[in-house]
Amino acid sequence: MSKESSRRKPSRRAQVRFLEAGLQALADRGHAGLKLATVCEQVGATSGSFYYAFPSWGDFTTELIRYWREEMSTRLIVESSAIASAPERLGHLVDIGVRLPHRSEGAIRVWAAHDAHVASVVAEVDRERHAAIATAYEAVVPDVASARRYATAAMYLLIGHEGSAVGSVEDLRWAFGALLDQALAASAPADRRDET
Repeated sequence: MSKESSRRKPSRRAQVRFLEAGLQALADRGHAGLKLATVCEQVGATSGSFYYAFPSWGDFTTELIRYWREEMSTRLIVESSAIASAPERLGHLVDIGVRLPHRSEGAIRVWAAHDAHVASVVAEVDRERHAAIATAYEAVVPDVASARRYATAAMYLLIGHEGSAVGSVEDLRWAFGALLDQALAASAPADRRDET
């Protein structure tokens, strides 16, 4: 039996502790601050514990990006798609967009500029998010092209906020809300628009 096959598998809980610490390190120190010592310090663990949870730093960073995608995109999209009412689903998507860990996401976008694998995952996440937002807008906006434009504008707001030091989360919520209000007003029947 080889040393690799006799090694006990680490618990998922132990791995998640390091992954969450990695996301926190990205938030606190940016991509340049994502280091083994920082992650271990955040968890309160030794590098030996880290290497028990992940065979290498490369395995960790690959899993970190996969974990970010699953927890901050895929799971949230599935959760929102269960909401039957389109306006409520859009409101829920706004809440998700506001609650995302923007500093971590901004650091991941910087990381993507230096790593082709991370760049491809970020591009896939952006496409998934755009598609989910467009699908929700398509249920309230009369034409698909306009729904996709609203989704694109929402993505511009999100990505711009994550890459900028200007504006607060409250400003982002207001901008998402203004976009949603505009879409809902544009989709109202003409006789209802005349009342406002």
